[in-house]
Amino acid sequence: MNDAGRFAGAVALVTGAARPRGIGRATALRLAAEGADVACLDLARPYEDAPAHGTASRDDLEDVVGEIEGLGRRAIGLSADVSDAEQVEEAVATATEALGTITAVANVAGGSGPGFGLGPLAGLPATEFRRVLDVNVLGTWLVSRACAQRMIAAGVPGRICNVSSQAGKRAFPMLGAYCTAKAGVILLTQCLALELGPTGISVNAVCPGTVDTDLTNKDGLLQMVMGGEAGLASFVEREIPLGRLQSAEEVAAAICWLLSADAAGVTGEALNVSAGQTMV
Repeated sequence: MNDAGRFAGAVALVTGAARPRGIGRATALRLAAEGADVACLDLARPYEDAPAHGTASRDDLEDVVGEIEGLGRRAIGLSADVSDAEQVEEAVATATEALGTITAVANVAGGSGPGFGLGPLAGLPATEFRRVLDVNVLGTWLVSRACAQRMIAAGVPGRICNVSSQAGKRAFPMLGAYCTAKAGVILLTQCLALELGPTGISVNAVCPGTVDTDLTNKDGLLQMVMGGEAGLASFVEREIPLGRLQSAEEVAAAICWLLSADAAGVTGEALNVSAGQTMV
């Protein structure tokens, strides 16, 4: 079956859309390739108090907008902090004015890392724990709320897909804040699905495993943490049934399926997209 026009005429919004080799960027490009106009939202600047945590730049945001326009679709880049209610409201209003009512939402912005909740819970600063919750959970809710309100006001159905993680279903040491946040995303997804279902809006989540992106493996960071190529190979053999890391494009494919009419009968699900690494 040819899915080239699966999102023809749709307007989508993707958060965390700018990071090179990221799930958000891959999702935005796939939506555009299948016919959607796309609003690309990203912080697009470093955190002032956590400069070690890599983020996309404004140039990255402009690049993904240009790639989408190169596919023949309309696009807009929006620099905003998803954990700030006023910035989210302004960004969604701007996107709606420029492109029309958003009916496909991919909440990808999130993560963890140095200065961003990585470390043992007993020694983690409260500011870092709060930031992880704010970006991953509060941000997902704020964007979903702003878009859902407009879908309801316009009387149109829509679909929302949130990015949780296998870490929302199982515990990982040194990632306690992230595990807590991603578990929250799953329950948030289910509550939104129950409340928004009668309005024609479906809400689902994906739970990726170990994905080869610039968030987890920039400049070979994952190999270094695992003790080199041999350590990474041992981890993959031990932990991942498919025997390899995932790509951002594979996760994006699952997100786009949940945002498409092909998944019309699915809501409230937290779909594992983990290469078999997590099966619960």
